[in-house]
Amino acid sequence: MSDVPEEAGGPHLETVEAPVVDPKPEAVEPAPTDPRWWGEVTLAVGKVARWRAGPSTVHVERRASDWRVWHATEGDAYVVAADRLAAVADDPPESAPTLRFSFADSPDTLHVRPRLADRPVIVRPESPLVVPPGETVTLYASTPVWMALKFEVRRTRRRRAPETDLTVVAELPTARPTDTWFGPNTRVGELCYAVRTAARTEVADLPLRPHRAVTALTVVNRADTPLDVTRIEVPMPFLALHVDGRGRLWTDAVRFEREPDEDTTVQPVAFTPDGGEQLAEPRTSPTLSQTLSRTVSRLFKVDPR
Repeated sequence: MSDVPEEAGGPHLETVEAPVVDPKPEAVEPAPTDPRWWGEVTLAVGKVARWRAGPSTVHVERRASDWRVWHATEGDAYVVAADRLAAVADDPPESAPTLRFSFADSPDTLHVRPRLADRPVIVRPESPLVVPPGETVTLYASTPVWMALKFEVRRTRRRRAPETDLTVVAELPTARPTDTWFGPNTRVGELCYAVRTAARTEVADLPLRPHRAVTALTVVNRADTPLDVTRIEVPMPFLALHVDGRGRLWTDAVRFEREPDEDTTVQPVAFTPDGGEQLAEPRTSPTLSQTLSRTVSRLFKVDPR
């Protein structure tokens, strides 16, 4: 089997097959009462903590001079478990740790925060989507988030008093998306992640999954021909992450406008959900967002009929 799908080529190229859609279980697990799995935990030496975010389970153990981390991910993408980080009486897993962080004297507190993907995400609707001429449609797509592990690290700066900074030491995907290359050829483009989505038009139809963040994608078709939207590049590094009053994760919105000459512009739109708060700033400096339309619009994939 070729590593390049048959549909690749034309205005873009993908070097891996699109991820398959996991079959839905016969009985859907109810959403947790409190889906907020992030937070911080303080451990004495020799103690273990555990938490879950959707299909991912993480154990951590503090030792005198290091922290050990075990990360496991289930294959069921529909798991909606969410357990807050908490000290437990469990022994650490018998397998080798996924990560180890060494210190002269290990800090006693671990901070865990959700973060958006570090690359753009290619969203593929599960079923064909057509936007007629002159129409505007808003779709809601969800994508996995990462768990950012942070420690307070003491830094000594020349001719300055030592300072303590909260430093990210690792990021663990709650559900690792497929890698894909997105661009006109193998020389021009960028490495992205690829996910499939139902691309709902009503937020109420979107299940609450603690390990996924929802993005509102508005597609405006000002051209004279219909659009078959086959895939959309969502510029995750340009988006902030938020949480609403129910504990659902949201990103900033994105607006795609296809002009009559068939050029497409892409614009992140600041969005704070009702009763919500911002959890993480965009990874990419806001000063770079001015180049977004030029760098991303050529990779917004729509098929004119």
